[in-house]
Amino acid sequence: MNIDIVMFYALVLVTFFAVVTFVLGMRALFLKRFACKRLSQVLEQMQQSEFASKNQMLGRRWNAILDSLSKMSLPKEGWQDSRVHLKFLRAGIRGAMAPRIYFALKSVLTLGVPAFVGLLFWPYTHELGFAKFSLILLALSSFGYYFPEIYLDSRTKKRVKDCQQGLPDLIDLLVICTESGLGLDAALNRVSKEIVRTNPYLAEELYLTNLEIRAGSGRNAALKGFAMRVNLDSVHNLVSMLVQADRFGTSVSDSLRVQAGLMRIQRMQVAEEIASKIPVKMLLPMIFCIFPALIIVIIGPAIIQIRAVLS
Repeated sequence: MNIDIVMFYALVLVTFFAVVTFVLGMRALFLKRFACKRLSQVLEQMQQSEFASKNQMLGRRWNAILDSLSKMSLPKEGWQDSRVHLKFLRAGIRGAMAPRIYFALKSVLTLGVPAFVGLLFWPYTHELGFAKFSLILLALSSFGYYFPEIYLDSRTKKRVKDCQQGLPDLIDLLVICTESGLGLDAALNRVSKEIVRTNPYLAEELYLTNLEIRAGSGRNAALKGFAMRVNLDSVHNLVSMLVQADRFGTSVSDSLRVQAGLMRIQRMQVAEEIASKIPVKMLLPMIFCIFPALIIVIIGPAIIQIRAVLS
């Protein structure tokens, strides 16, 4: 009996040591795996930080190159006070890097491209002549200087055209919102969300106007900034009407309804003007394309018969 009790306690002790050994072994295994995983994460973070530092270094070098190139074409009055700044606003370009890229590109196209072309085709100068070669380089330099401005003007015109087409819908929606009980600020915010799909440019300008109002710029100042960015006579008239209605306390919805009627009349007048210009525009294609074909079809057989009789 004593032997059985001893064997029982011995078995319990062995089982206890086996369980403890198993638990300690599993703990060591998990600790080792956790350490390896943590080490791999640290190494990965170090690689990412090194890659980010390299990118920052490249970004700093790129910014330094852009700064040095943009200073060559930067206006004397500076960026903020130049007319190019207003062109950027009207073209919808508001990135922080846009001015430096613009002036750097202008410098490269004005000086770099003609210099590269001159060095590349310098052995062929004697065939063209030095005067013609210099004129070609001067033409390339002039084109490179004015090409960014031409791009800005074309982008601005496209934006203004789209805003002109969507302005009547904007006024109609403002009339609906103000008559339903919304204030002018809430109406502008609501309309900017409604016309995003139909006219994104006008919606963007209205969104910026709402941000200026929320920032405490004042409704009148924000509306005048909206008119300055869009640069349309209709928008200037609309903003003047809204400012006067706010100043004198008149009904905004009635004023907007009158303005919407005027916009419809102006749209009809523009359509009539375009229709009246169609005969004048068709005159040159008719003279140089249609009339020669008609003359050939009508007089051609007679000329062939006369030539056959005379021969």
